[in-house]
Amino acid sequence: MTRYTMSKEGQYTLWRSLRTGNETAFRQLFEEYWEPLFTYACKITRDHSLAQDSVQGLFIHLWEKHDALPEVTAILPYLRSALRNRLLNALRDEHVYQKHVDIFTQVLDTNAPSSSDQLHLKETEQQLLLSINRLPGKMKDVFYLHRMEDLSVAEIACKLGTSPQTIRNQLSTAMQRLRNGWKTIAG
Repeated sequence: MTRYTMSKEGQYTLWRSLRTGNETAFRQLFEEYWEPLFTYACKITRDHSLAQDSVQGLFIHLWEKHDALPEVTAILPYLRSALRNRLLNALRDEHVYQKHVDIFTQVLDTNAPSSSDQLHLKETEQQLLLSINRLPGKMKDVFYLHRMEDLSVAEIACKLGTSPQTIRNQLSTAMQRLRNGWKTIAG
């Protein structure tokens, strides 16, 4: 079979087989689409390592969630869309992480702490980021939008198409989880 010329029927059959957990179909999907997805990711990120990690993560997700995948007749556009979302999340997470690092660096430069203070601050930063990343997906997104991008509850609700009360509930739960996690770490 020539790469990228699979018929619509062939794509439908391959995808349907993947959705049933057929390992051969998964291998064929991987062999057929790895290269164009990697090239696509490299064009977006200009970072080969991030591109490779994102494509691998996408294929892992496809295999782990094969029974929950939607019906698809055109595989490459679907995979590109899923990969684009994965890349945007990775870039957003990197941006937020860098924002934290910049803030902590400013604090360090301003107060000129000792090396033990710097170590403690770095450990604290890592624990905070780990705690935030452990939040469920939507809750983490709401937390980032509110705390890191300074969006109001109303702006987040509008952006995510949900009610302001839902956003307030998610923020409250996120803060409670972070406080509880922090008490466990500090305690």
